[in-house]
Amino acid sequence: MSRRPIIAVGVALVAMLVALAQPVWIRSTGDPVALAIRPVDPLSLFRGNYVDLTYDVPIDLPASLSYGDLAYVVFDDARPANALRVSADRPTLDSGETCVRGEVSSSDRIAFPALEQYFVTPEEGSRLERDLSTVVSILRTTGSCRAILVAIEPR
Repeated sequence: MSRRPIIAVGVALVAMLVALAQPVWIRSTGDPVALAIRPVDPLSLFRGNYVDLTYDVPIDLPASLSYGDLAYVVFDDARPANALRVSADRPTLDSGETCVRGEVSSSDRIAFPALEQYFVTPEEGSRLERDLSTVVSILRTTGSCRAILVAIEPR
């Protein structure tokens, strides 16, 4: 038997493990942060129970940031978290602060593309429809400001 299929399978398995390592690491070691989200409709006509999230992060952007730039937003540990500052470079965090990487999407808004969709079960979708304006998204974030969306919970 040729070694090529075994090597190909091995390379594919290693690639899958590497792809899964970062989200698992962030989920298990990251700091929790609760962000306010604008009311959402949990049911998509074409995709089912995916929630498209828009984060409500009021903050003044520095003039050095423009559309499409990478931005680091620093939050406090309140629930929902308050945006303290934003910068183009990875910030130094004080005690009780966390940060999330985003992207400048307009002159007054930062988007978090990796955190803007969430799959919900039909039961959870029904609950979210009732409580659209009273929920926050729970993220886990690391010191490098990488974040993953873990849950949507009541405030």
